Amino acid sequence: MINLLDVDNTATLSKEEVSILLKKLEHYMKIFLEADTNFSGSIDAHEMRNSLQKAGFSLNNRIQEVIVQRYISPDLSINFEDFIACMIRLETLFKMFNILDTNEDGIINLSLSEWIFTGLI
Repeated sequence: MINLLDVDNTATLSKEEVSILLKKLEHYMKIFLEADTNFSGSIDAHEMRNSLQKAGFSLNNRIQEVIVQRYISPDLSINFEDFIACMIRLETLFKMFNILDTNEDGIINLSLSEWIFTGLI
């Protein structure tokens, strides 16, 4: 999470970045706790899909399936830590896309360097 939120590339979080992180954690913790109706400390794939929508991510079914496959554990649940990692990662991907979508047409073209950079973040 530090890498994803380290805007100034110092490998640490400033006080402002920590404050942002805490707000994000609080927001996503609320969504997770609402989804975890049986208080197990984890959510299932269906609850994850609902949580993605509640968090404001409009994703097609294929992307949601890939997310679930990526973050689901062998017992077919997603724990809080993985949920938070997924939410922060999605936020970062959407932010990067919006920065690169200079024409604001929903399409971006990436050079090899840009593609590699997005994969490293």
